[in-house]
Amino acid sequence: MTIDQKISLVSAIISFLSMIGAIVFSIKASRSSKRANEIAIGQAETGLREQISIARQRMEDMGIEIQKFLKGRNREQLSPDENNYLSFLERTWNSSVENYLNAYEDACGKYIDGKIDRTRFKKMYIEEIRNICDPNRESYKKHMHPKATSKFEAIWKVYEEWHRHEK
Repeated sequence: MTIDQKISLVSAIISFLSMIGAIVFSIKASRSSKRANEIAIGQAETGLREQISIARQRMEDMGIEIQKFLKGRNREQLSPDENNYLSFLERTWNSSVENYLNAYEDACGKYIDGKIDRTRFKKMYIEEIRNICDPNRESYKKHMHPKATSKFEAIWKVYEEWHRHEK
């Protein structure tokens, strides 16, 4: 074997080993990227749960506040100052309901875009999405119905995907 052939053989071996190394590192990088994506999805889901939980708590707190203030009285039994305060509480309640629905709108948008685990999301929120879209739920009726005028399009899209058979 001549020196040129030896150099060519060594070059071929080095190239082959470099190719194998590139493939191995590419596979490892792909696995790391997949793991990083799974972590990001988990963080997004945790953030959504927290956002929904905080909004729900605020809504519940406002409902309790209204009940405490009224103490079983009708609006007609309140003084003008009390009526003003009740109006303030009701505006705050409506704002908290809208914030709650906005949290679900955001979550449903991420579900639609595939940015969260779709199976887990459906398992966790199918009943609440059904409740939100239920025309008999007074808490959400003003914001959700009629569907044609609702600004919560992602919630409706997810509801319809999950409940097609009920129509």
